[in-house]
Amino acid sequence: MKVGGDYTFDGPQQLVWDTFLDPEVLAGVLPGCEKLELVGENEYEGALKIKIGPVQGQFLGKVKLEDIQPPDAYTMQVDGRGAPGFVKATGHLKLQPSGDQTLVTYEGDAQVGGRLASVGQRLVESSAKAIIKQSLDGLNAAVKARSAAAEAGEDAPAPTPVAAPSQAEFAATVAKEVAKDLLPTWARYGLFALVVLVILYVVFSVLT
Repeated sequence: MKVGGDYTFDGPQQLVWDTFLDPEVLAGVLPGCEKLELVGENEYEGALKIKIGPVQGQFLGKVKLEDIQPPDAYTMQVDGRGAPGFVKATGHLKLQPSGDQTLVTYEGDAQVGGRLASVGQRLVESSAKAIIKQSLDGLNAAVKARSAAAEAGEDAPAPTPVAAPSQAEFAATVAKEVAKDLLPTWARYGLFALVVLVILYVVFSVLT
């Protein structure tokens, strides 16, 4: 499974770099993250609870940063295992200034196995894209808060945990990613709107 893309952060490159390497911030913005700790030089251990289709459970994993070129690039090795299966991945991130902002490009290659692989590659890929998007949005919020504090001459604000998205929110994001892969542009928005309506109908049916 391969993923890749880019994201523009609303802050200078050094600030974005520092935010990327802060385990407290990362733990607060990564959906389903229950723990992320720095355990050695450029090594992290964490616990992540996920639900993809019918498969759910906790992953215990290790993350190691290599080929570090501050504040421009690094490579990330990920090894996660749990009841849902396993994930082994390699990711590359590159940062470059873009005016007052920072453009981050990323690409990665992952292998999944066990029950997780049984849900199908397309659903796994769409779920991965949804998790990446939500994480990057959360990181950008942290960058903007730190940038505002720096401009005001204040200390960096303490990391604020971000509530994990509800199942309806996550399902809607995954549905949007699936639509991107399967449908032409003109058809995506109609299907996404239909999926959202179905999700809302289910939610209100349960609550009433």
